[in-house]
Amino acid sequence: MFRYRRYRVFLVFAVFAIFALYRFSSSGSSWSTAIERVQPGKNKGQDSAPIPWEPNPKPAQDTNRLELDIPAAKSPQIKQTPPPPVAPVSRPVETKSSALPSLDDDHVEQLRPTPAATYVDDFYATPPPIHWKKKSDHFPVPTESFIKLPTAKPKPIARVQFKFKPESSLQKTDRDNKLSTIRSVFKRSWEGYRRFAWLEDELRPVSNSSRNPFAGWGATLVDALDTLWIMGLKEEFDEAAKAVDQIDFTTTTRPDIPLFETTIRYLGGLLAAYDVSGGKYKNLLTKAEELAEILLSAFDTPNRMPETYYYWRPDFTSNPHRASNRAVLAEIGSLSMEFTHLAQLTGKHEYYDAIARITDNLEKFQKETRLPGMWPVYIDISGCKRIDYSVPYTKPLQNPIVDGPGKSPSKPPSIPPMKGPHEAPLSENPDFAVGADATFNSPSVEDPRKDKNAPMVKPITGSPTVPGEKLSPNGHRYVPLELPSALVVKPEDQGSAKKGIQEQPLAQGALPSLKERQLDQDDEDAPQVKPPTVATSPPTLTQDGEVEKTVPTETRPVCEEIGFASTSEYATEEFTLGGMSDSTYEYLPKQYVLLGGLVEKYRTMYEASAKTIKENLLFRPMLPDSLDVLIAGKLHVAPLPAGTPRPTPSTTLEPHQEHLTCFAGGMFGLGAKLFDRPEDLDIAIKMTEACIQNYNMTASGIMPEGFDVMPCDSVKSCEWNEAKYHDILDPRYQQRVDQYKEAMVVYEEQMSSASSWYEEQLLAMKTAAPEPAEGLASKTVAAATPTPVAGVLEKKKRQLDDGEDSKERKMAIGGHLGGGAQPPTKVTPADTESPIPSPTLPDFPSIYSPKVPATHEEYVNSRIAEERLPPGVTSMSSRVYILRPEAIESVWYMYRITGNPYYREAGWKMFEAVNAATTAQYGNSAIDDVTKKTPELKDEMESFWLAETMKYFYLLFADESVISLDEWVLNTEAHPFRRPS
Repeated sequence: MFRYRRYRVFLVFAVFAIFALYRFSSSGSSWSTAIERVQPGKNKGQDSAPIPWEPNPKPAQDTNRLELDIPAAKSPQIKQTPPPPVAPVSRPVETKSSALPSLDDDHVEQLRPTPAATYVDDFYATPPPIHWKKKSDHFPVPTESFIKLPTAKPKPIARVQFKFKPESSLQKTDRDNKLSTIRSVFKRSWEGYRRFAWLEDELRPVSNSSRNPFAGWGATLVDALDTLWIMGLKEEFDEAAKAVDQIDFTTTTRPDIPLFETTIRYLGGLLAAYDVSGGKYKNLLTKAEELAEILLSAFDTPNRMPETYYYWRPDFTSNPHRASNRAVLAEIGSLSMEFTHLAQLTGKHEYYDAIARITDNLEKFQKETRLPGMWPVYIDISGCKRIDYSVPYTKPLQNPIVDGPGKSPSKPPSIPPMKGPHEAPLSENPDFAVGADATFNSPSVEDPRKDKNAPMVKPITGSPTVPGEKLSPNGHRYVPLELPSALVVKPEDQGSAKKGIQEQPLAQGALPSLKERQLDQDDEDAPQVKPPTVATSPPTLTQDGEVEKTVPTETRPVCEEIGFASTSEYATEEFTLGGMSDSTYEYLPKQYVLLGGLVEKYRTMYEASAKTIKENLLFRPMLPDSLDVLIAGKLHVAPLPAGTPRPTPSTTLEPHQEHLTCFAGGMFGLGAKLFDRPEDLDIAIKMTEACIQNYNMTASGIMPEGFDVMPCDSVKSCEWNEAKYHDILDPRYQQRVDQYKEAMVVYEEQMSSASSWYEEQLLAMKTAAPEPAEGLASKTVAAATPTPVAGVLEKKKRQLDDGEDSKERKMAIGGHLGGGAQPPTKVTPADTESPIPSPTLPDFPSIYSPKVPATHEEYVNSRIAEERLPPGVTSMSSRVYILRPEAIESVWYMYRITGNPYYREAGWKMFEAVNAATTAQYGNSAIDDVTKKTPELKDEMESFWLAETMKYFYLLFADESVISLDEWVLNTEAHPFRRPS
């Protein structure tokens, strides 16, 4: 049977389908016409024959056009041009490289820009970048005041590098194989950067992406330029050197430029690449100077000390600024080598002048710190000692007009304090200095008014006078002064006003009338106050003819000009060779070499710092095998107590070892050879050995970022003391035992008290019946009644059978009287009465026994296992390794200085451990925990991995003539600068 409701949807669909077929079949000519409009000229004027086909016969249809009378549609419309966007952009999208390096086919597609991104015409398009522009200095240094770069012939400097003997063929083969391995690791990292982070700062070697922590100027590319040349990768160097031209140092997405990092990585990298390539790539020096001009603007401060984070945008640079009052030592003291070498290559003294002023301040402050010879981690370099405004100031105020240049300052007014505006005469209130001349407030100038009771007037200058008009001695005309209504005295109040009594109190903040104040002055009983003398200028009128008030301005200086200073007189300061200080000390002997020994202060500053370091920071760690090594810790110095001119401060040595501090072995070795300090060479060997052993103590074979050790009492002899080591790991053992004993005493007292209470409760239950609980009182009473249970049930039965409503009850129970009703079920005693509750025993109080503490041995073993502490290490502050170079740096220096092949063996073992733990598919990555056998990759490859770490590994096995220490000097980023000859 056909059901309409079930198939109605299909019927509707069929009707629409038939209608659509009919309409589309009749629109063939319309489609043809549309095609002609879209493709004009197609099939017209062509030699090819028309397509031989005929359409099917069309059914008859109405060809009349539908026309509607719409006036608005017939009227001509003016085309409206949309408003232009706020920031219209129509430009090609800039790419970092117009000629990307050749890649494999599977990587070309992801780097090729899409055609749609060729031009950007969008209302929401990114606005064009802001560019830095050179501005006139707010605090310029005259050219004649520049500290000139020394240009004399360099002094003879002692030989640094060891005289190596020729190697055997077997040694050369082994060395070449290791060089090839190191070069292949470098090339893998470089290719990863080239593929996935070209002209960006750093590669993410795990995710194959990039990041830009250093302004996005291609930090890895610039940092690795000289390494490419040193490793003989000349084609890669040429490609990268040409790509440097695409870096735009005048703009960045960062609001600030980190001066220290930019100087050592970018400026140092460009200068070193220019040097090692023999000056063939002139663009490298050009770009270095372009960058230096920007960095030099950071020195535009009153004392010419730089802003270590330079905000380069015009809205900031247009205003004057001071340097920081809390600058990091390394960021201020590690700029000298780069700016000095740029001055040597360009001959421009302003570059050397900038850093020479920093050196002068460091030299002076080095003797004034709490630890003379060293500098604290943070320094106030603002040159400004703030003046305490709470201290009374005795210098006079100056009027901005009267007390100009060449004029003597006016005397400060002695105005007594005012309790209220109505308690001072007119002359004591500068707000009421009105009249023809402001000097009327001074008793030395006579009031020109004959009638002193006449109303006050105001001067009007520049207007014609009226014949017979009374003028002031200064030629001003008088017109009545319009006083506020609150200052007018009513006639009926003049009597009281004359006596100085005001019947109606003034409103809050109001002043007494002029007449009232004049009467007070004439009153003999009123106190006479001598008005002060205030030097003022002739009054200036506003456009409305009002007197423009002139207020003396304070000329107190904002601050007192000083040199470098401590950031706080009351806080503890830290002195260290580690992070935030390291390269300042490193640059002292290296700057001496770079200047050819012509500036002696760098030598004296280094020797003073080395003496302080050896006396206060160096210590010997206690190790199981009693190794004779040295570590430079951190010294915390308390504020200097008042009293003697140079008291001995309170100091605390923190036995902390940082990976960054491992550079010090190379520094002491270099200083020992340069300045003939043989005792320092022994220190350099011991400090370098400590870092080598730090690589051997972990499961990964890599030194952690930072950790604490147990110091020895003496650097000469130190035997391993395991009991002392365990005491340091578990310093609270005795306290823990004492706390347990005290807790046990309390526990026993609580148990004794609880037991007594419990026995009392049991005894009370035996001697007295338990009281009924609330809600069960009636049932309890019924249970105590001696009435038999059977008698109670019988009585209730008779009541149901004999009552007047028995029939109704039966009907309610059985349904009806006559038939089928079942007799009710007999009620049992359990259904009618609750049983007598049995007595409940009281709950024993909850008392927790103290946990037995772990024994001293258990605690120590557990901590060593959980924290994976190597023997002798008491704690680890940072377990990461971020591809740092400082340890291999000192190993390379000690090999070149001593010629001992042991350092090559130690360095190769370090390289194998680092490469095994950090290798990623397209580079090497930082790791999370060096105490693990298989650390996790952090997806970060710092630019110094290619600039420093890989360079030092390569130079360790390269021919000793490559970057000889007698011909080159390396900055803190391992960029070699050629020494002057």
